Amino acid sequence: MSQSTVNISYVKFVFLFGVILPNLAVAAFPDLGVGVRPLGMGGAYIAVSDDCNATFWNAAGLTQIQGSELTASYSILYAGLNAQLFNQDIDQLGYHFVSYAQPVGSPSNVVATSFLFFDSAFYQEQTYLFSFAKQIWSKVRGGMNAKYLRTNVTETPYIATDPLLAEIDLTQSATTVDLSLFYAYSDHISIGITGQNLMPADMGVLETMHLPIKVGFGAAHKTKEYTQAIDFIWRKGRINDQPILGMRFGLERWFLNRQIGIRTGYNVDTATVGASVAYGETYQIQLDYAFIYPISSITNTMGSHRFGFSVRF
Repeated sequence: MSQSTVNISYVKFVFLFGVILPNLAVAAFPDLGVGVRPLGMGGAYIAVSDDCNATFWNAAGLTQIQGSELTASYSILYAGLNAQLFNQDIDQLGYHFVSYAQPVGSPSNVVATSFLFFDSAFYQEQTYLFSFAKQIWSKVRGGMNAKYLRTNVTETPYIATDPLLAEIDLTQSATTVDLSLFYAYSDHISIGITGQNLMPADMGVLETMHLPIKVGFGAAHKTKEYTQAIDFIWRKGRINDQPILGMRFGLERWFLNRQIGIRTGYNVDTATVGASVAYGETYQIQLDYAFIYPISSITNTMGSHRFGFSVRF
């Protein structure tokens, strides 16, 4: 067998709904990362956040963009790790992102709207964001996200024939907010702080389950050619009676007046590499690619592949 294939039998399907659904708030909206360039840097992006991807990493960083910007990304998650469904179809996981940012009034005020979509054959997640960023003082910027979250489980023959599952509303939705700060310590050093899911968002199906609060701190050193970044993450909750903490590292190098870029990153879950090609002045188009390889929990996969397109005007 050339690819790793998982057969989802009736027993496994019942296990899914017996374990995942009661803990949907924990399983839902996992931290898979958003944006091709940030993930090429291992997710160390809180203190970088100088493009449309900032909406999910640090909205306050949107004040760094120089004009209107549109970005979109397409993802192939865990290539080679295919799930064979009850109807013998092969389930392919998708994770896609679109964001548009626009300065309003002055370059120091920016609004943005974003859409993130996770898709599989029987389960979907959607995240809608409205972001606002503003310069508060000369070196301090603030940002806010208003988020609408929605999950849906597609009805299958197993759900339709199970009396309990057939009566449950498997579509859940909630709203929450993120707050963030960006501090430009100097022309080359920046610091970022974020708080996500600060308002309770109940995504439970069988019982109340709130998305966990996440707090992040990042520092970055940036020049025209180089970016070095480090992030520290804390998530509310405990695993094996231990706090949930994380650390991310990222490096980026640009060549030919920022027309070609390469990057790499590392965190406790993944090792990553990425590259970009940019062209144009009045309308700058940038193509991005990132390869994310899991190093902690998922095996028998050829990693995840992310492809991105951005235009600045």
